[in-house]
Amino acid sequence: MKLENEHEHFGRLRIVKGMNEGNGLSLSVGCKDTRLADINIDIDASVFPDIMADVLHLPIRNEVFDTVFFTEVIEHLPENTEIQALKEIKKVLKNEGKLILTTPNNRAIFTLLDPARYIMTHRHYNILNIKNLLHDSGFSIEEIFTMGGIYECLGVLYYCLVVYPLNRLFDRNLSYAPSILCKLIDSEYDIKSIEGYTILIKAKKNSGQIGNVLYENR
Repeated sequence: MKLENEHEHFGRLRIVKGMNEGNGLSLSVGCKDTRLADINIDIDASVFPDIMADVLHLPIRNEVFDTVFFTEVIEHLPENTEIQALKEIKKVLKNEGKLILTTPNNRAIFTLLDPARYIMTHRHYNILNIKNLLHDSGFSIEEIFTMGGIYECLGVLYYCLVVYPLNRLFDRNLSYAPSILCKLIDSEYDIKSIEGYTILIKAKKNSGQIGNVLYENR
């Protein structure tokens, strides 16, 4: 999300930006109009990415980046392609490079109020799902937590039901949400919660072979 009028990162993206250690070259996969990284990739030419490409087939040589951002993208991929996408990201990361990933949490209230879940292939994951996907793709998790709440959920509703249709109909670039709602969303990302709207993960590329032990549900 971006506060369009002020070009500020808030809420989830404020936290994501802070999770980056800031060392070396970074890549954002599925950047939309948000510029978090040195190089930004998207499949949509209308958002003017640095590289137009699909995460399932990244046209980049191996071991280039120190950090890859993969935020609010995995849930939009074709089902059962998540590991392929994560392995593509792993290939372009340097040894022990970092992946910063976010995705909506699979709590009943959040999935129920997600319009995209009913009209598109938009999934929510729980922490166990994400842990196992990362493990099977050759990553070890350094940090995983949730943040955000009902205001984030309302922001998604407002965007899907108001902003997105108006932008498409009238070729406009309206902001994500009213400023007061943006401030409320941002305030939810000041503290970590047990069952927040967004799962946030920092993971490290493993240089060795992937093991066989899956994470247990905790």
